[in-house]
Amino acid sequence: MLKTFGLPKSVKRFLYACLTVFFLFNLLLFFVIDNSPLLKMHQGLNRDDIQRATQILHIKPEERNEVKTVILNEKDVNIAANYLLNHFVENTTNIQIGQDIVFVQIAVFVPKTIWGRYLDFSFKLIQNNDSIKIKSLKIGEASVPDTAANYLIPVLAQFTPLKKYWDLGISHINDIQITSAGIQISYLGSIVDAAKQLVIQKHREYPNLHLYQQQINEIVSQHDPAWRLSLTELLQPLFLSAYQRSTAETAIRENRAVIIAVGSYIFKQELRRYLPLGLVYSKEYPVFAYKRIDIPQHFIASALLATIDASFLSKQLGEDKELGDAEKGSGFSFIDLTADRAGTRFGQTAIASAKQARKLQQIMSTVKHYSSIIPDIQGLPERMDEPTFKTRFDNIGSPIYQSMISEIDERIEGLPIYQ
Repeated sequence: MLKTFGLPKSVKRFLYACLTVFFLFNLLLFFVIDNSPLLKMHQGLNRDDIQRATQILHIKPEERNEVKTVILNEKDVNIAANYLLNHFVENTTNIQIGQDIVFVQIAVFVPKTIWGRYLDFSFKLIQNNDSIKIKSLKIGEASVPDTAANYLIPVLAQFTPLKKYWDLGISHINDIQITSAGIQISYLGSIVDAAKQLVIQKHREYPNLHLYQQQINEIVSQHDPAWRLSLTELLQPLFLSAYQRSTAETAIRENRAVIIAVGSYIFKQELRRYLPLGLVYSKEYPVFAYKRIDIPQHFIASALLATIDASFLSKQLGEDKELGDAEKGSGFSFIDLTADRAGTRFGQTAIASAKQARKLQQIMSTVKHYSSIIPDIQGLPERMDEPTFKTRFDNIGSPIYQSMISEIDERIEGLPIYQ
């Protein structure tokens, strides 16, 4: 018991009030934070997701001022929600759509605490005539009254980094209907151009981007063309520069700038029209890892998608012939998938927190080989056309496929940089 002998009554009441608040706060955290998420953590976008986004976002010039209608299925909605939220917190989502109702579960990764490491949210979206209402909101095991939930969500959207997306939706989306086929959205075609402007504005937040691009120019101008240009030859000196010029407050921004700069070199033509680069490289060599150019492409594309608002990248990266799938091109490849997943993990680590961003800079500033960020690819199947893939692995939900994914993830997790 707290000893308060000799203290004035007002001070005693204040101390008891503080203890009560502290106890209730800890009790609340006990109910809302868990040590394991309800859902398996999402691993980021893959090539199929990007190509689907390309189809959804495609707007002809004459359609910019017209109202378009699209139906997003469960997978589309899960990808969009996870991708948007992932720019702010590491998360995974599970969204199920029924007639006039949507079931939503979100698991958010939080810094390690004595209560756990995951914060779970669940709620329902109900079609109510022309409006959509929130019901049964739960944060962990704590329930929130429907009235409070419907008031809280718009307020949070207005006073968080989600505001610009919320405002974009309010000004360009005409109608939303929940159907058994998915979520039907009617919107002005100009929303795509408006979203691109948000992205371009975000890139202006990187004042040192041109410095990293100039540094790449210096690196490639001095490179011996008789040797392959390694991915590490670009990343190591750029992250060394980022480490030297960053503070805890700017580390995440600088990491993003480095990844954008390297992406702008590897995907020169594809991104030059979209990023505010203003730089023509003196030499343009292909970039290699494990004696291949497709691995750095997959790696840096996934890192880009994990670290920046990059809906505008979907079309270019999705149509690139180097990023084909089992139905065309070189076929399905677990080596490509390894580079994808490693790139996603690298991008997520680069922006996870100020501490993680600085740690990554420190490690990358002394990295000697790309095997420090992309695991060994030996023994991983590739070049499988669709019939071959189905014969060997059936589908992506099969035990043998999931076993292969687990092996890839173990290889990634085994690298010190991701531990």
